[in-house]
Amino acid sequence: MSPLDRRTFLGHGARATAALAAAAAIPAAPVTGTGATEPTSPARLQATAALAAATSPAPGLSAHGLTVNGLVDPLGVDPDYLSFAWLLQSAGRAVRQQAYRLIVRHDDPGFSGVAWDSGTVLSGRQAFVYYGGPAALAADAVYTWTVAVQGPDGHLSGPSQRGRFVTALRQRDWTAQWLHPAPTSPQPDVVTYLRSELTPPAGTLRRATAYISAAHTYRFFVDGNQVDFGPSFSYPDEQYARTVDLTEHLRPGKASALGVLHRWYSGGQGRPASAPGLLVQLSLVYADGRRVTHGTDGSWKEHPAEWLPAPLRNGDGGDFVEWVDGRAHPSGWADAGFDASGWSPSLVRGPVGTAPFAAIFAQRTRVAEQVVEPVSLHTLANGSVVADFGAVYAARPRLQLLDGQGGRTIPMHVGYGLDPDGQVSTTHGTQGTDLSFSYITRSGRQEFEPLTYLGFRYLQIDSPGEPITRDQVVAVAQHAAMPEVPMATFSTDQRMLNSVWNLNARSCLYCTHEQFVDTPTREKGPFVWDSANESEAIMAAYGDQNMSWQGLRDVARGQARYWPDGRVNAVYPNGDGARDLPTFTERYPEWIWRYYVATGDLDTVVLLYPTARKVSDYLWSTRAPTTGLLTGLAEGSNGDPVYGYDQGVTADTTSNVLGINAFNRIGQLAQLAGDAAGALTQVIRSAQLAAAVDAHLVRTDGIYVDGLLPDGTQSGHASQAANALALAYGVVPPKRVATVGAYVASLGIALGPNHGLELLRGLARAGLWTDLVYTLTDTSIPGWAHIVAAGGTFTWEVWQPSDLIGDSMSHGWGSSALVAMQESLLGVTLMTPDQNGAVVAAVSPPASGLNRARGSVPTIAGPLSVQWRRTGTGLSLQAVIPTNASVRISLPASGASAVREGGSPLEAAPGVRISSVGDGLVVLTAGSGSYRFTTQR
Repeated sequence: MSPLDRRTFLGHGARATAALAAAAAIPAAPVTGTGATEPTSPARLQATAALAAATSPAPGLSAHGLTVNGLVDPLGVDPDYLSFAWLLQSAGRAVRQQAYRLIVRHDDPGFSGVAWDSGTVLSGRQAFVYYGGPAALAADAVYTWTVAVQGPDGHLSGPSQRGRFVTALRQRDWTAQWLHPAPTSPQPDVVTYLRSELTPPAGTLRRATAYISAAHTYRFFVDGNQVDFGPSFSYPDEQYARTVDLTEHLRPGKASALGVLHRWYSGGQGRPASAPGLLVQLSLVYADGRRVTHGTDGSWKEHPAEWLPAPLRNGDGGDFVEWVDGRAHPSGWADAGFDASGWSPSLVRGPVGTAPFAAIFAQRTRVAEQVVEPVSLHTLANGSVVADFGAVYAARPRLQLLDGQGGRTIPMHVGYGLDPDGQVSTTHGTQGTDLSFSYITRSGRQEFEPLTYLGFRYLQIDSPGEPITRDQVVAVAQHAAMPEVPMATFSTDQRMLNSVWNLNARSCLYCTHEQFVDTPTREKGPFVWDSANESEAIMAAYGDQNMSWQGLRDVARGQARYWPDGRVNAVYPNGDGARDLPTFTERYPEWIWRYYVATGDLDTVVLLYPTARKVSDYLWSTRAPTTGLLTGLAEGSNGDPVYGYDQGVTADTTSNVLGINAFNRIGQLAQLAGDAAGALTQVIRSAQLAAAVDAHLVRTDGIYVDGLLPDGTQSGHASQAANALALAYGVVPPKRVATVGAYVASLGIALGPNHGLELLRGLARAGLWTDLVYTLTDTSIPGWAHIVAAGGTFTWEVWQPSDLIGDSMSHGWGSSALVAMQESLLGVTLMTPDQNGAVVAAVSPPASGLNRARGSVPTIAGPLSVQWRRTGTGLSLQAVIPTNASVRISLPASGASAVREGGSPLEAAPGVRISSVGDGLVVLTAGSGSYRFTTQR
């Protein structure tokens, strides 16, 4: 069975508990400088729960914030693959969910029965509770659900408020036909209008639901109003479909028009060539139980849109310049009654399953748009108008003309900076990309809006033909829709740190679209390293689940498609087929692990484990028998700075360090999947490779060199990357951590933004908090603070971008620095979830570098908030821990008597247990609730 097939896991709870208990035997790489991440043992969790029951009142526990697949009342849920989650509320401390009862009901007309009553399940799991009913859910159906929960008082609560979801279509449920828009067009970039009309039969319409898929993009209209849009940049045998609620847009007995503006690009970065295709199916459900469907078929009409043949924007991305002739726009084309007699019948490819569209899947993610108004607008001496939107966005410009002159050509272009004469630069910061547009006006009022988003801050409009005011120009910014949870917060006593946090938070967001992207301007492909960094960042900042879930599955599909030897494709989906960057393959297991730590989603880990196991076998196959080192995996420069990293080595240190971490992570995944023998294999591989690294890649002073030269001798260079990664992934033995840490700190920033997270984690691992803050805030060295000081509002591809190479000034892979800021400066680190997937975190303020910090971190249990500050006599720390979570808190103090909670001794603090005392630290375990700790020196 393919690792991407849907699986049914029997005995889920028992297997998960046993696997996590066994995982304690697997050494885990450290997450921050506070020490190693150790799986929480069941015995400790039971002791904590017992303590909570003994020391807290037995408050009522209730559930709220219901989600399905991480979404509130979602549409288009895969009926064969969905999970439930909820938040918990209680007034007491250290309150844990002991059990739950989940009931799912079919809620369409004619259906009122219970689809699944879980019964009382003895479990603390509150997220990723997968559907387990006796029968499969129906497609194209409405379901409601409630959950009751049991707390320490032993009583189930009343049912929660109802959640709701609508299921998608299975492959066999489609009756609509795939259309082939513009079948005779020779263009590689084709934009087409398609339309149909229907009159819903009389009666009380309970629900109108549309299911739509298109390669590559569409904008969907009902009676002239846009109701949805979306891309599907996937392989046609992995096509995604979205679901749209049209209930408020249709009236029984009244004719309505369905219209689609369709675009097919051919291949490019992040976009396989695929083939032009459109599939729409409308389902009408009436109160009396009647169902009516309307879908794409031979009755649909189409017409070429006003987009003209145009050149590519650059040689990388595959995007085309947009030249649009507004005179050819068919006004009213999506309105009922429009005369389409001159339009052509659409060509029918065939039913779902017709080549090349062999398979179709429900899409969880969507792209959200927001209108950004310019902060300034001014007219140059030559008559050109320049709009400044105040920051770099991933966006499309929109221009309204009040009195267009028929046949007038208006050139436009966007950009990242201004030339000295005030014009938007076409030579600096363009990433070697043609950032222009051209619009030919028709007479009268009209609007120009291209279809493709780009990264830009400025828009220049040449020869507009009429005065342009601020209310006529906007940028339509876009990014993936984030979950409906409070985003993370972060603030300190250092203004630059706060600015760096904001820089990173917006950068990861605007590199997250239909998929993770390299940059919104030049290359929009989901490269694995970029995706993994951006994934960690949006999970930490926005509580994302679905973008990361989809990205991880896409990488696994790439391995299945291209790499039977176990590699993963460097970018997938993509237009250039198989592409190998070995260090990206090594990054993948870490990405899976970080997703699990953030979500507790065991089923997805088990689903992806076979892919990770193949990665391990591939890496192990590259070992040189003479040295035991992974050989031939070194990453090239791609023209970017390497900071002296020795490109002549055959066995490079960075890839060997990443290999050790990959084996460690795959071992942990093996335990979670119940593969004890596989876990032992990974432990052995990690240990043997670590021994080989110590034997061959360390100088006599304990510093890591860049690798071995072809003659077997050590490189004469010792890079920051080799040493920072060895620290970050726990490869450096404890006795050498201080030495290696000091060496890394002495080099400032001497690696690229792609390794910025590892640099910061390495400094934290060495306890170099002051150096970490300096690295993030010093504007005199290339780094995040330098970007802020230079007026940048988006992280860059390299610290000193080159126009000659086309380096990106909107690049998300450096944005994961915010994760290290959360872990090391706010002091909050998510740890391995407990056996029920419940949140376990560590709170440990840095020993130096800052005087205070406050912030919150999204978790599946709710926000975890921390505020700490140094006082004249010690430290004050406040924490709000969500219900069902537990936190390990490390406080600087000489002993337990020097720590108080709420003014009382620790032994009198409900929900608190002393875990250890020593080395100037008191380590506590606390359950949910609000706490205020103070320490005395």
